[in-house]
Amino acid sequence: MPFQSGKPKTGGRQPGTPNQLTGAFREAVLHVYKGLGGHAAFLEWARENPTEYYRIAARLIPVELRQEEDRTIRVIIDDRSPINSPSKGPIMVVDHSTRED
Repeated sequence: MPFQSGKPKTGGRQPGTPNQLTGAFREAVLHVYKGLGGHAAFLEWARENPTEYYRIAARLIPVELRQEEDRTIRVIIDDRSPINSPSKGPIMVVDHSTRED
């Protein structure tokens, strides 16, 4: 049957269901992480390689960029990721004007 506009989706994976390969890869990474010494080894590496550690950590911060009507760019750093405990809101909001005054 050809695609019909306006018809609801039927079948397939439910939204939010992880890909099996992604789950398997995450398990493998966790297995290797533990085999390399886990948190203690990671801490030692981070102390020896602070620049690389901060580069990795910065990529893991959930960020939302939004341009407002007044040409202000708002950066919202949100700490409500699945690995953090629930919070009451974003931990940082930075506004930057792109207007030429």
